[in-house]
Amino acid sequence: MKSIDVSTLKPGQVTIQDYYDLSGELLISKDVTLTERHLNILKRRNIFELYIRESGEDSELNKILTTEFTKLDDLELDKMNAPENPKAFEVMPELREIRSGEEGLKQLLLSDKIAELDRELRFGHTLDRPVGPPLKDRLEQITANMRTLKYKEEVQVQYRHALKLVRSMLNGLADARKIDGGEIRALIEKFLGIFITDRNILMNLAWCKHESEEYIYNHTLNVCLLSMNIAASAGYSEEQVIQISTGALLHDVGMLLVPRAIRLKQARLSSDEWFEIQKHPVLGLHILEKVSHLPEAVPYVAYQIHERENGKGYPKQRTGRFIHAFAKIVQCADIFEAVSSPRSYRKAQAPYQGMEILIKMTRQGLLPGEYVKAFLCYTSLFPVGSLIELNDHRIGKVVAANGMSFTKPIVSIISDKAGNPLVPADIYQIDLTREIGTQVIRCLPFDTLREIGVMKGF
Repeated sequence: MKSIDVSTLKPGQVTIQDYYDLSGELLISKDVTLTERHLNILKRRNIFELYIRESGEDSELNKILTTEFTKLDDLELDKMNAPENPKAFEVMPELREIRSGEEGLKQLLLSDKIAELDRELRFGHTLDRPVGPPLKDRLEQITANMRTLKYKEEVQVQYRHALKLVRSMLNGLADARKIDGGEIRALIEKFLGIFITDRNILMNLAWCKHESEEYIYNHTLNVCLLSMNIAASAGYSEEQVIQISTGALLHDVGMLLVPRAIRLKQARLSSDEWFEIQKHPVLGLHILEKVSHLPEAVPYVAYQIHERENGKGYPKQRTGRFIHAFAKIVQCADIFEAVSSPRSYRKAQAPYQGMEILIKMTRQGLLPGEYVKAFLCYTSLFPVGSLIELNDHRIGKVVAANGMSFTKPIVSIISDKAGNPLVPADIYQIDLTREIGTQVIRCLPFDTLREIGVMKGF
């Protein structure tokens, strides 16, 4: 809260906001004409300062938006590990003829696949807006005391099992083997079942990170879980959320065919190498032909995952009007997950910084504001699962968002004011919208989160 000196208030002045004492008690309401009596009562109670509740989310967002975000290179190029020698180029005739560099990109962009997708987008034949009963209306979220140790372990086991399936699926696609789309849907439906009753634990699971060969598989699964949240928050139906999640799980399959030396290169890419990167969304369309029973919207996600609202993306520099909404949703999840994950060449950024980047990119016209806002509503400015320090030095883990109160999530307190960890039985939750005077002062680094454990506080 922001303090206001009582001496600045004058009789006859009409209040433009509510005024509180430090404990949160309402003293003077908005739209009240002040009199000498009001001011005398405050003096008799030895109240010389009043407090106003700032629109925390607005002040935080405005603070973030005052600085331009310009470092886009790391977001566009996922230097990810993957199968070293994919066989797709050997066994798919249409890919064997693709030339290198810019000429190869031009070749791919003249394909019938691209012409068909562009035609559907140009004439508005794609159904990408919410249709049907919103999934979010069915959500019935459980509380922390309803999560047993067995339940939390089962959720983690399901995540690890899904990671193995994703690894098998992506490696198979890199080798141009046929993949059963029904298996992908079954995997997503299992997570959707958890999501309907406990979306926060899924958001928390997205903080499972790997720094090794597992990165590509881990990233893919986490982008799927994050996209599920954004899509539901944005009002999409259950079937549409499944389609968006499927697109998220397959969003970067074309990157499997980019030469490993380019993907893992630490130095600046040459012009030809950058064209090889720009090929991967179109290469992904060819790979997706190996997936049976694929929802018709999924190719749009793979094709347009790296386009940007202002036309500064690739492979065709499309602007927002000609970018499929499902791709826009997955873009937000993809960027957030990428910057908040550790790499061999840099540490993970704090979750708050990942959200900050999304907001700045929105201001610069790179990302769609409606889906970044939908993401904020479900995860807050301090994302669910992240660690924060409060102004009284207690450490907490964010366990739920608070709607539009982006800077005031629900937090599990996991250490006391002296920094001593609390045993599980003593961990408790607070709602920062009700804790007047309690504020988040910083978001702790990813390494701290790893030390604490992904399920502590849940």
